[in-house]
Amino acid sequence: MHTLMVIETSRMIGKDMRVLDIVTLVPQAADVMAAWGLHCSGCSVGGLESLEEGCKAHGYGDEDVQLLLEDIEEARHTAPARPATIIVTAEAARAIRQIGEQEGKLPGDSAGLSVIVDGDGGFCMEFRDRPEEGDKIFINVEEPDVRVFASLLTLGRIGGATIDFREERFKLDLPEDACCDSSETCGCSNKEK
Repeated sequence: MHTLMVIETSRMIGKDMRVLDIVTLVPQAADVMAAWGLHCSGCSVGGLESLEEGCKAHGYGDEDVQLLLEDIEEARHTAPARPATIIVTAEAARAIRQIGEQEGKLPGDSAGLSVIVDGDGGFCMEFRDRPEEGDKIFINVEEPDVRVFASLLTLGRIGGATIDFREERFKLDLPEDACCDSSETCGCSNKEK
């Protein structure tokens, strides 16, 4: 059994947001920017600079920045919304507890494991003494004192995911990666008939 929290994720994309944060919130933004000739999401500077700074560095004017923002918002609204939840399996919660205890990080009144975006646009986890402002907290009811934190930006990218521990590793399973049950067209190699 899992405990889920549902939140609203309606944050507007702005020209002052970091490129990395925009791509985290709207993964399709990388394709939109590439279509504009901006490959900021793959650039090492792109994670640090705002969308406006990146556009200005490539010679785009204010009107172009506004049009790019409109294209990103359109891509955002045509993509299916992600649920603002993370499922933590009991196996993952027990593994988090074990590692946390070994590192002297868990259990604690407010300590937990934070799922964050790394500098390359991927995801990693790190222990924190407390959630950051705006983080949502997720638990598994079998291990209620093991807490997982995620920001709205992170949930915008991986909402609906399951954090599991199997094969001696943590796994982040996204809903779209789940195996279908009986479709002949999915190409899944794990079909059971």
